[in-house]
Amino acid sequence: MATLRELQTKARKAYTKWKKDYSKGLEKDPRSPVSHLCFSILLRNNSITNTKQAEQALRDRFVDWNEIRVSPIAEVRDALEAVGTPHAEQKAYALRRFLRDVFSKFTKTNLYFDLMEVPEVVPELAPGEEPASDDDDDEDAEEAVTRESGLPDHPEIPGYVDMRRIMDQPMPLDPKLINEKNSVGVCSVAWDDAERGPFSLLWRVALAEGYIEPEYEGVEALQRLRQIAPEKERDEFAFYSILHAEHQWPKISKAAEKLRKKVAKTAK
Repeated sequence: MATLRELQTKARKAYTKWKKDYSKGLEKDPRSPVSHLCFSILLRNNSITNTKQAEQALRDRFVDWNEIRVSPIAEVRDALEAVGTPHAEQKAYALRRFLRDVFSKFTKTNLYFDLMEVPEVVPELAPGEEPASDDDDDEDAEEAVTRESGLPDHPEIPGYVDMRRIMDQPMPLDPKLINEKNSVGVCSVAWDDAERGPFSLLWRVALAEGYIEPEYEGVEALQRLRQIAPEKERDEFAFYSILHAEHQWPKISKAAEKLRKKVAKTAK
């Protein structure tokens, strides 16, 4: 039987390989970390093809994951059933429960389907640099939202500007905050509950890759995998495990199921 250190080394090698294999592809992947986590819930007891169809069905039906978080389970179930997703009601319930847990745990989490765009940072003037000319200011003034652009007249103030309408416009967040909201740190929730879809997927990847003993399952498997996964990169490890599953799901699910059946047969 392999020692804990040997299993940790094996997990570290897998993590390093996943980063090398999938990091470049992430540049073209617009999905948010929360989307990857929700994908892992849809993938449980499902094919990769239908999981992609299910995710698209949710995108077509709802604005974002935040709307799914507050929607009736029946609405989420109906969207999944429309594309033939197995155990649609269970998945709908699991998704909503998971999203509510994420929302309660994090204050800086992107619940859009895709990554938030980081706005261009306007550089500060360097010493001796001239500010924008008055001509530039005039151009900006012409684009300002005023009464003449269709807002209602104000009885007292000429050129009244509707501040409520201005404040309702989307305001760009600080780039640092957006990076934090897009962070894979949200994947820490995968280690909170052995019954959740995200951990179930991590466990199956671990079985297929051989860095956790097949006799462990449930809470014991979660505790064991916490010991094995790279401690300082545990959240990234979870994220790249999900990416690996997305790319190799038929192979991973088959290998994990074979090991579990073997253990069950031995136990009889």
